[in-house]
Amino acid sequence: MIENSFLYGVEETIGLHVILSNIFWWGSLILVISAYRYRHIWNVGELVWSFLFMTFLFFGVRELGHLTKSPFLDSVRYIFGVWSAIFMTSAMIFIYIKLYMRKTISGPMIIPPFALMFLVPVIFIFLIFSGKRTEEITGIMSNLENIVWIIGSSITIYTTYLLGIKSTGGFINFYMFFHFAAIFALLWKFLGLLNNLSCPVPYSIREIMETLFGVFAIMSMIVLRKMFINLSNRIS
Repeated sequence: MIENSFLYGVEETIGLHVILSNIFWWGSLILVISAYRYRHIWNVGELVWSFLFMTFLFFGVRELGHLTKSPFLDSVRYIFGVWSAIFMTSAMIFIYIKLYMRKTISGPMIIPPFALMFLVPVIFIFLIFSGKRTEEITGIMSNLENIVWIIGSSITIYTTYLLGIKSTGGFINFYMFFHFAAIFALLWKFLGLLNNLSCPVPYSIREIMETLFGVFAIMSMIVLRKMFINLSNRIS
C-alpha cells in the first residue's frame, strides 16, 4: 500500500497546507476558549463545550504530527485524529438532542464517546504487540481514522442540517459552516481510504479537501464567537 503511494507519487508531503492546517485548528481552539465565556447565551450545557474543545485540541495535535519524520509518531497522530472525530460527532449529537429533540443529556449518554476514545489506544497497543511492522500499523491506523471520520462526518452532516433548518439568526451560519466542514472532512477521508485501498488519489486533491475542512471549521467558530459578542452587547 505504502509502496504504491510512492510509485504513483501521491505520498503525503509537508507543505503550505500543513502550516495552514495548524493555524486553522489551533486558531479554532483559541476561538472555542474565547467563546466559552459567553456560554450562558447558548443553552447546550458544559459537556458540549468540553467536547468542542477536545475536537479542536486533538486535531491540532494530529496536525503537529505532520512535522515529524518518525514512522511511529506518524501512527500515533492517527489516534488523535480518531479522538477528534469522536468528540466532534458527539458534540453535534448532543446539541441535536438538546436543541432539536428538546431532551436532556443523561449520564449514560457520555459513556460511548469515552469508551470509543479508550478503545483506540488499546487497538494501537495490540497491533504493536502483535508483531506487525511499523508500516503495517501506520496503514491500519490510517484506515481506522478514515472510517471513523467518514461515519462521524456523515452523522454531523445530518445533525447540522436539521439544526440549521430549525435555527434562527447567526446560529444558522454556525451550523452551515460546520455542515460544510463535515462535507469536506467526509470527502477528504473517503479519498484517503480509496488511496489506501490501492486506488491512488493525488495527494494534492486530498490536501485541498483537508484545507477546506479546516477553513470551514475555523469559520464556524469565528461566526459563533462574533454572534455571542453581538448578543452579549445587546443583552447588556
